[in-house]
Amino acid sequence: MYKVTLADLYVAYRKAKAEAFYENTHFHALAFTEYEQKLDENLRGLLTILLDDASPWSRLDIQGDYAYLPKSVDCEPWENGHEGHFRALNPLLDWQQRFQEKRIPAIAKLRLVIRPTVNFQIISALWIIKVGHKFDAVINTEVSHGNRLRRRSRKIDEKWSARGPLNMTAAGLFAPYFSAYRKWRETGLNRMEESLKQGKDILAITMDLEQFYHRVAPTFLLRKSFLQSIRLKLTTFERQFTTDLLDAIALWYEQTPDFKVRPQGALPVGLSASKIISNVLLANFDNAILQKIKPIYYGRYVDDIFLVFENTKLAVNAKEVTQRIAKAMHPMLTIPENQEGSPSIRLKIPYAMDSELIFAGTKQKIFSLSSPHGLDLIQHIREQIRIQSSEYRLLPVVPNTAVEMASRALLATPDASLQVDALRKADVVSVRRLGLSLLLRDIEAYSADLRPDSWHSIRAEFYGLVKRHVITPAGFFEFISYVPRVFGLMLSCGDTVEAEQLIFELNDVVNILRKTTTAGSEEQAKNFDLAVYQYALALQQAGYQAATERSVELDITYLRVLKKLSSLYPSIEIPRTTQAFKKVVHEILLSDWGRRPYKDYWYQTQEDDEIGPPVPDDVEIRRNLRLGGIRRFRKGFTDLKTPHWPALAFPTRPLRIDEIALVAPKVFESSYLFKLAVMSLRGAKVISKEELGIPPPSPIDIEEKLVRFSVPAPAKDMIRVAVTSFETSHEQWEAAAKGKQDRSVARYRNLNELINRILKEGKRPHYIILPELSIPLRWALRVARKLAMNDVSILAGVEYNKDRNTGRLRNDCLVSLVTNWPGYRGNIARLQPKFIPAHGERDALKKIRMNRKKLQLFEPKGMLAKPTVYSHGGFFFSILICSDLTNIEHRHQLRGEIDTLFALEWNSDLKTFSPLVEATANDLHAYVVQINNRSYGDSRIRSPSRIDHARDVVQVKGGASDYYVIGEIDYHALRLEQSSTKEKARFKPIPIGFKMSAPRIKDLKQKVASSKNEHKKIFKKM
Repeated sequence: MYKVTLADLYVAYRKAKAEAFYENTHFHALAFTEYEQKLDENLRGLLTILLDDASPWSRLDIQGDYAYLPKSVDCEPWENGHEGHFRALNPLLDWQQRFQEKRIPAIAKLRLVIRPTVNFQIISALWIIKVGHKFDAVINTEVSHGNRLRRRSRKIDEKWSARGPLNMTAAGLFAPYFSAYRKWRETGLNRMEESLKQGKDILAITMDLEQFYHRVAPTFLLRKSFLQSIRLKLTTFERQFTTDLLDAIALWYEQTPDFKVRPQGALPVGLSASKIISNVLLANFDNAILQKIKPIYYGRYVDDIFLVFENTKLAVNAKEVTQRIAKAMHPMLTIPENQEGSPSIRLKIPYAMDSELIFAGTKQKIFSLSSPHGLDLIQHIREQIRIQSSEYRLLPVVPNTAVEMASRALLATPDASLQVDALRKADVVSVRRLGLSLLLRDIEAYSADLRPDSWHSIRAEFYGLVKRHVITPAGFFEFISYVPRVFGLMLSCGDTVEAEQLIFELNDVVNILRKTTTAGSEEQAKNFDLAVYQYALALQQAGYQAATERSVELDITYLRVLKKLSSLYPSIEIPRTTQAFKKVVHEILLSDWGRRPYKDYWYQTQEDDEIGPPVPDDVEIRRNLRLGGIRRFRKGFTDLKTPHWPALAFPTRPLRIDEIALVAPKVFESSYLFKLAVMSLRGAKVISKEELGIPPPSPIDIEEKLVRFSVPAPAKDMIRVAVTSFETSHEQWEAAAKGKQDRSVARYRNLNELINRILKEGKRPHYIILPELSIPLRWALRVARKLAMNDVSILAGVEYNKDRNTGRLRNDCLVSLVTNWPGYRGNIARLQPKFIPAHGERDALKKIRMNRKKLQLFEPKGMLAKPTVYSHGGFFFSILICSDLTNIEHRHQLRGEIDTLFALEWNSDLKTFSPLVEATANDLHAYVVQINNRSYGDSRIRSPSRIDHARDVVQVKGGASDYYVIGEIDYHALRLEQSSTKEKARFKPIPIGFKMSAPRIKDLKQKVASSKNEHKKIFKKM
């Protein structure tokens, strides 16, 4: 009966693994790692179970068990009837004093979650692939935004829509949550703003369903009335598979304590199938809202409702508004009688009467808005969203002291005020999670980019902050998703003493909670033990993952810290010897479940071929896993060692577009091959028809002395460039030559603060330029990715790094250009080497010896030895590194080909280069952007302007600190004058023999053809 193949299970495993990696309710790194050791055998065993009609799998013990996660703690029993206000600043002391005053336990609230086996997670993913996607397809994509499946784009009415078939090649099942949340929120605010501008009075309501998953009985899924209501017909197989899944969920739920309280049923939190089932339950409710209320806007993000409608009969209070909604939606919505305070609303769905769906009155936020006051509120909300978004988009800069950290994270008091970022948060609430999240994100970035010994004092301040504000009785419930990350940070930085102390302090908190809350009561003690067990498992997983970092020393001290987890929960299993521990850690790395992604290990430090498990013989399995494409990518484009193939076939963090290009620059030689690489490594189809990279030469261009490099991007009439004055010292240069880059916290902070200041500009630049040999490559790559999020490209001279093939030092410019070519905003990255070392550079390197050997510079050959003309959204430019500018042949080759020449320099000979730059701007009849080390200065944008004072658009020199100036390049006007025979207005006449290149002429024609200006007649003579 089951139409399932082994190939189906391989695909389901890939998706289940990716979803499990980002699931924060269960911790299964070890389980998936162990499962993958004998993947084929395990999947064949699961297939046998699924195909055994005599013994339905839903009745077998493969679902897993249950656990509880800390949810919240209610201290209301301590708040009533107290005499005056007295609070101790020490959270532990304060907690105990408050308990002593009342001798009434605080109410500890726990949340039931599933701890599914790997097999059950595979079955759940398989059900979605085979059946669940049909339920997802009936949900209105215009109003339901959360927990939606990844689907293939398809062309509808000449536009690309994401409403196509299920995306089987992507690693995960569900679309990214952040973009869905942003759309849910932004669309609502836009509709509100439009209505207010039209002079309408509106009501805006946000509310959510109380304990949604725990009160949904999933049996509705196969009821005839439900299937008829959504017009879905299931085959015999689909119905049987769904029946077995529901039986398995029911069997799991019957074993939990919650079953005794609510026997009607519940959805397992932490199972991917639950996301589909819960979403489709409300599909008809979505449609009813649209039909009966006819709102200005209605959007649902899982169980969060955002509703906006016109306030035609001016409401005076919340009760009146909820009654109006209930009346319009009757009998689906009702308001129970005799309620005090904000009224709750009960949702009754005919086919799901055994589900208890309540919009809690305490969580409802209702706003009556009229213009212009309403517009003021929306503008304020948008401003707070912008500020909050900018926090995520800026580079990390961590304060030096715990006081400053607490101030930034708003952790000073439990009642810190949150600036609103959505209507439902417009009241004063705690912002501790957001503040801690941003701070911890920055701390983790420091950990990735800096040597541990260079910022120990900052970590010590952060750990102190965590001890005082996070490892507390209230923090135990609020921060379970953050404490393991802090623990992993400690171990990855070698702070084993602090990690051990965190375990002891957490244990103290657990003991206090047993004595002062209902967690220690007879009814809840077992459940609380399971919550502590989840904490211990989370810390254990974080410890194993941190051990995959390259810099971590896996010794007896590290192992001793993990063994201390037994003080939290005695049954935690830790290897007895360091040798056994190292083996497990390496397996976690190979399964791509470590703190360090496998891809980093593969292209940075893997020294030997990885044998890996046998490759499946089945042709369909190989095709579904894209094993042939992965093999062709490695052999055809890279010189890397043979990878552990499951890590690339079942990735948790596949290579990004920029990483693919850096690992295998040959993909730039063909857009078709690049697209194949993206499909093989990411499972993503690039639908863009635009060419990216280096087009193949035509027969007449075989002897071309230039390399043309095209990057699709939206065209811009005016280019803004951030000209930086950035210093790199001779000592830092020498350290980089020796392979010991200065990765100090002071230098890191200086760079990040400079970039952040640029990003905060009202007129943000399109390009940021940093001088020759200015920053470590690792930092440059991270900066480039962050800038791409902000739609900013960067050209940066990176410090010496070793060429993988020759071992010689490379002097490169990192070229990172923003593009939407993959179908979303990202960046492509290319390392363009210096052609020939400068005489002084070569002599200086000769004086430095490493292991008694002279340092030699890499000298490129082939295409890397030719100047490159980049076309980025129709803006043509080239890059020369310092002394390469002195080669007259390069300047001759670039004549007429470019709008701008970028010269990245470390140059003290200003009197030679200053007239050279000025002459180059005239000879090439192009802008020249010169970026020099601040130690010597003279960074500028030079224009071939007719007017003397306009020739230096910007020019900077000197200063005691790093800074920047933003200048504009009007390349469109420059081309128009180059193509016209009329008298020049802004720029000098073109030099004798100057001829615009065909690509620049073609691009100019396209721009003029799409504009309504008088320049169209220019081309009648061209």
